[in-house]
Amino acid sequence: MPEPTYADPNTFDLPDTDADLVAEAGLVLMGLDAQRLLAVLGTAAITAHPGASLLAVDTAWHQGDVRLPFPTVVAAGVAQWRRYRRALAAADDGVPRSGAPREAWARTHATALDALGTATADTTSAALAVCWFRREEIDGFCDDR
Repeated sequence: MPEPTYADPNTFDLPDTDADLVAEAGLVLMGLDAQRLLAVLGTAAITAHPGASLLAVDTAWHQGDVRLPFPTVVAAGVAQWRRYRRALAAADDGVPRSGAPREAWARTHATALDALGTATADTTSAALAVCWFRREEIDGFCDDR
């Protein structure tokens, strides 16, 4: 894993054009609330299944749009979190979480890839990495469901 680089805190810098797109998306995901983050995870789970993807494409072809109710994708995200929570805990190296977003992202994404394997879809690994970084909040949200 490459060592993270840091921008000058006194200036506003756009991401490097060669920046890892999954990392940049992961940083955006870090800013979502628990419900929306779990909705991203749920959407990734629903669309990663070949049958569900085929159904969505067929529906779009015939009806012009695909609608996934927000509570449905949140529930799918909660199910995914519960499915992978133990594997993430087992893969965690126990190093305290960093407050620096890029450093935190790199460490938690590596944990997610260790837990899931590198064949996992980018959206799933990114969403689970952020869920793992914010596991107390995510656990609390999921416990209420």
